[in-house]
Amino acid sequence: MDTIKTTKVSFNIVPITDDDKKAVINSLKQYFFRDEPLCACSGLIEENESVIQLENFCVDLLKDGISFMAVSTETGEIMGVSLNSATCRDTKIKEIDEEKNDKSPKFNDIMDLLSKAERDINIFEKYPSIDRIMELKIITVNEAYRGQGVCKTLVNKSKELALELGYQMIYVECSSTFTAMAVERLGFQCIYSFPYSDYVNDQGEVIFKTQPPHKYLKVNVLLL
Repeated sequence: MDTIKTTKVSFNIVPITDDDKKAVINSLKQYFFRDEPLCACSGLIEENESVIQLENFCVDLLKDGISFMAVSTETGEIMGVSLNSATCRDTKIKEIDEEKNDKSPKFNDIMDLLSKAERDINIFEKYPSIDRIMELKIITVNEAYRGQGVCKTLVNKSKELALELGYQMIYVECSSTFTAMAVERLGFQCIYSFPYSDYVNDQGEVIFKTQPPHKYLKVNVLLL
């Protein structure tokens, strides 16, 4: 486990380019794949095919070219990332079954839960005047740099770009209580909260036994 930095570390927020892809994925595998509540409680990193699926999912998010990373001005280390994607009203939504790989059940379980949230909310029906949304799909800060304002700065930079590009909403799925708290402090409104304890399989067993304080999947939005 990395030593938490107790002194302020200076950093820049920069767009993620194709040249950064390998370094970003390596950083995510080191921190996000391990620490994200759903990944952690399911043991996703122990299932090779699920790791590959999650890695591919992250790479796909970079294709929209609207993601950012926080980079230390001293060491060049990636301190955190916000992987963002674009969703439009007329965009064809992929069916979750198209994404599934029978060899990666842990990844499938996570995607099934996120898909349920999307169906429950039906965002474009809920907000009929909204046509273009920026989704902050993955926001993560490397453990050693938490408490440095990295998450806040990543979200604010994403908001700046969303306004520049004419998006009308920013949408965030928060599997972590800490992420939900962070975006709510930035003015995001919680529009969906689902207890992990209510998400069960056909045998009635809870699928995601997350560790405290992570009890809910929340979705937060910011109207622009």
